[in-house]
Amino acid sequence: MTQLKEYLEKCSKAVEETLDEILPKETQYPQTIHKLMRYSTFAGGKRIRPALVFAANEACGGKFANKNACLAGSAIEMLHTFSLIHDDLPCMDDDDLRRGRPTAHKVFGEGIAVLGGDALAIFAYEVMARIGNVKIIEEISKALGTNGMIGGQVVDIESEGKKVGLETVEYIHKNKTAALLRASVIIGALIADADEKTLAALSEYGDAVGLAFQVVDDILDIISTTEELGKDAGSDAENEKATYPSIVGLEKSKEYAKELTAKAKKAILHFGERAQTLENIADYLESRIN
Repeated sequence: MTQLKEYLEKCSKAVEETLDEILPKETQYPQTIHKLMRYSTFAGGKRIRPALVFAANEACGGKFANKNACLAGSAIEMLHTFSLIHDDLPCMDDDDLRRGRPTAHKVFGEGIAVLGGDALAIFAYEVMARIGNVKIIEEISKALGTNGMIGGQVVDIESEGKKVGLETVEYIHKNKTAALLRASVIIGALIADADEKTLAALSEYGDAVGLAFQVVDDILDIISTTEELGKDAGSDAENEKATYPSIVGLEKSKEYAKELTAKAKKAILHFGERAQTLENIADYLESRIN
């Protein structure tokens, strides 16, 4: 885990340097929206999605933090940030804290927060276009659309306060959260021109590790404090969200997270040492509940 911690720190440094370079400066007119874009993007976080881009790219023969991987990782982080800004809005989850500080709409107002999220999403596509690979644009579009993040968010909203089954919870989590994590892995591989067999294996890894990430997140919302999470703990129960613990209980949710982690690692077993970082990331994500 020490080795992985150092790797994640290197990934964060590389992607934050890229973000600082490509994002509009706070002094650029109109200043308010550019301040919001930077406020939310540089709010912290472990940069897991860019790390998955880098690790998958390396597993397929790419060099650590090469230019295209940095562009892709930065764009994905902007897209993730856009989703958090919108997710925190009063019309969605109505959260006051994100990564230990006030959410964007609390600082800049709802209207500018909506526009700031939009601006990050649009600029992310401009950045990805610089890579020059249309398959990457297609992959991220699928992850974000109505058969991905937005679809999951819709079902999440419509399920609040209702008794739903495990199938619905799984749909929400696979689309709202896991889709972007899976896309991060696939995009890293696409940058390295991976073949179809390799992409299929990494897709299976991405699906499993992405779902495990959200199951663990559901668990942490119950067992952690607001200070530990950097956001409002217990908000899932308060908002009557459809989560794994609410359906199958805490212990079975922990068991499922372990099963998904094992499945993710098995999918890339034949990569050997090239996939060690991907394995370490899977282990790390699951270890947060131990």
